[in-house]
Amino acid sequence: MEKKNKRSLTTYIIISFSFSWILWITALTMGYEDISFLKYLRWDFESPGQILAHIVFRIAVYGPLIAAFMTTYIYSKQRGIKELIKKIFKVQVGFKWYLYLFLLPLFLNLIVVIIGLMFGIRLQSFFKSNISFNYLFLFFIYEILTSGLEEPGWRGFVLERLQNTYSAEKASWILGIIWAIWHYPYVISLYSDTGIITLLFSLIGFSMAIIGQTFIMTWFYNNTKSIFISILLHAWLNTSTTFILGNITIDNPIMGIIPALVTWGIVFILLKIYGGQTLTRRIAE
Repeated sequence: MEKKNKRSLTTYIIISFSFSWILWITALTMGYEDISFLKYLRWDFESPGQILAHIVFRIAVYGPLIAAFMTTYIYSKQRGIKELIKKIFKVQVGFKWYLYLFLLPLFLNLIVVIIGLMFGIRLQSFFKSNISFNYLFLFFIYEILTSGLEEPGWRGFVLERLQNTYSAEKASWILGIIWAIWHYPYVISLYSDTGIITLLFSLIGFSMAIIGQTFIMTWFYNNTKSIFISILLHAWLNTSTTFILGNITIDNPIMGIIPALVTWGIVFILLKIYGGQTLTRRIAE
């Protein structure tokens, strides 16, 4: 990896991790606890302190976005910013990619439900999120404006630069590990009361799921070169997972492994069909 590429990636990681981790840890220290999406809509907080903790916590998600623009400007100036913005607003990618975007997360999560039923988990344990069908589209928009806006960083900046040196497969492994670790303060807070063994299994399951998702995101991005598609995919994956699986991985931590296994099944198929060099049918330049 050339020095400029390596320096820019190091700068990105320092900015994105510092921004997000400091704010997440600050919010958790202030007593942050997850509340339902409906309470957000109703602005149903118990105190001004809780409001502040939630604001701080939500702002933290913009670390990758801020790091992408800052690092791009530092190393590529206005030309790099214009290229990044162009990919964020690239919407013309072919109808099939929008269809894949909609169907793949549904397929993934419904397979998880079927496997869970085979292992004796009751159907009532699924579809128990606090988001009713009536609010599903609104939650999707919320996800676009929060988690979805990580994508200019992860795909638009990091993946692009990793693939200057590595194959799509190796770049996905590296990015997947970075992306998973970036989430750790939040994930640890979710499972902190479950015991060290459960916490470790949860981190492993979460990390493997995120790395697998990274391969899928790489496949989408390399075939479309659209950060816009990445934003929608990220948001819809979170939305469909929340709606279909709910809190199943928290209530039954062993279920945290199953989404990872299903995701890797899809990754295996993609690698077989498209190959690990580019995850497209195009030959690497």
